[in-house]
Amino acid sequence: MFFSPVAERSFKVRALYLSFYAFLALGAITMVIPFVIMLSGSAEPGVRFTNAQFFPAYLVSDGALWDRYIEAKYRNENDLLRMAWGDGRLDLSGVSIPQSDGSDAQLWNQFLSENDLPETLFATGFCATARRVPYYYNRVFRNWLTERFGTIKQLNQALGTTFRSFQAIEPPNLSLTGGSLNRTPLVQHFLEFCRDQVPASRKFVWDAGGYYRSVFLPRLFGEDITLFNEQFGTRYASYTEVPFPDTVPAVAAEPWVTFVTKMIRPDFVELTDSGASRIQATGLARVEFIRMAAKPEDLRVATADRLYANWAKSQHGIDDARIPQAAIDAEAFQNEEGFWRRVFLTQNYQFVLDEILLHGRAMGNTVLLVILKVLGALLVNPMAAYALSRFKLRKTYLILLLFLVTIAFPAEVTMIPVFLQLREFSMLNTFWALVLPGLANGFSIFLLKGFFDSLPRELYEAAELDGAGEWRMFWMITMSLSKPILAVIALSAFVSAYGAFFYALIVCPDPKMWTIMVYVYQLQNTATAPVVYASLIITAIPTLLVFIFCQNLILRGIVVPSEK
Repeated sequence: MFFSPVAERSFKVRALYLSFYAFLALGAITMVIPFVIMLSGSAEPGVRFTNAQFFPAYLVSDGALWDRYIEAKYRNENDLLRMAWGDGRLDLSGVSIPQSDGSDAQLWNQFLSENDLPETLFATGFCATARRVPYYYNRVFRNWLTERFGTIKQLNQALGTTFRSFQAIEPPNLSLTGGSLNRTPLVQHFLEFCRDQVPASRKFVWDAGGYYRSVFLPRLFGEDITLFNEQFGTRYASYTEVPFPDTVPAVAAEPWVTFVTKMIRPDFVELTDSGASRIQATGLARVEFIRMAAKPEDLRVATADRLYANWAKSQHGIDDARIPQAAIDAEAFQNEEGFWRRVFLTQNYQFVLDEILLHGRAMGNTVLLVILKVLGALLVNPMAAYALSRFKLRKTYLILLLFLVTIAFPAEVTMIPVFLQLREFSMLNTFWALVLPGLANGFSIFLLKGFFDSLPRELYEAAELDGAGEWRMFWMITMSLSKPILAVIALSAFVSAYGAFFYALIVCPDPKMWTIMVYVYQLQNTATAPVVYASLIITAIPTLLVFIFCQNLILRGIVVPSEK
């Protein structure tokens, strides 16, 4: 109270108090706003983060959810969306929900029901070779392998791999372009997983015609089709009108041949009768023949879009039928809105938890380190402070000054000397390296010594008359009456052990000795912003819980010494 009761009733004093409360409220807001933004950002899908928001828009907006759905399904790659939808003008950041009554996809569904297509003709959405981005089917694939093989050792023996943990497994990098598919055991299991576990609505087709019209030709001739028309004497209004037949076309044959022989995977190319005869005469391997020696009439494209077009032509008389992927996506999205909201809301947290719980021994290392550090701090520091408090040494204050000098230098200053010393004693990559250097803390000893000095001396005199020794008085009197200040020491030790990452990484470079914070630090160097936000929130929970359940003791440890 700064003013008398009478003065507090005046307008000026009340206005002054109001300004104080306003500044405090403003300070609270400046602390809460970043936390709310971080909490909202942690719920964004890991493939995107555009701007700061106070609430994830996709939880209430179907349009915002659709944007994240499309970005996740097509791996945040414009080329894949343009290929699948057959439109080179599309961009992931501005795709509206197509209007469809479901009839557009009926013919395609009939085709799928009548034809057993190999899994290699499809791409699995929500899945990519990106371990630091939490794609949904990356995690589902790892869980599927875990159930099938049980241990990482059995998986490596069966698949001929060298993964250190299931969390390190990434789906194979499959694409429309490039070399032939390398059918390793891991690829075979991934194709089996996609066939049995992934619904058709969450896949898209490796559409050679779509890629040719929407990606290849615009890059070859420019976004405007004028140059293409001038070179081949055509009058197409856009690249979407350019045909992509199975065999070499009569018009614009050169880009078709280049695309088929140089771009798409040889797995998607078949040999015609003339090609089968010519390859026998050359003696070349199939891939070498397609890439270097085949003539245009020797090749036939055998992707799903061409099989579908031929089927629609022969069964229904429809010319140049194209896969209605936009309608398929719209229908699948409308049927699964709730599911994807839940996935996007939790996938970053699941990814971080998998990283710190399943990748190595981070959880066990952290728990053991925290226990050792807290027990060591509650044993070594009180014993040193007790000796300085009970026995009046002539150099007590000089000793305390030496203790306080240790906190005058940042930890980084002593990090290299400590590392060299630990290396001399062969303690690197051990818990000794993590625990011993910080076992005694100068400030904790100073704080405890002051608290012990305030305890009644009569208690010790009475205990001595009853025959109690120093060890018994230390435990029964000093430690029993010092629970509040010991709680502060324990919390400080907990925070120091739990939050250390740089020092732990230096003295324990072996990943088997890494703690949770080291894994989180490594994750934050490569992960997207939403994943980083989620990791910060998760790692803050243990400290928050400790304070919530021990706040009475902690506050008493802060208040009681000041009162004494």
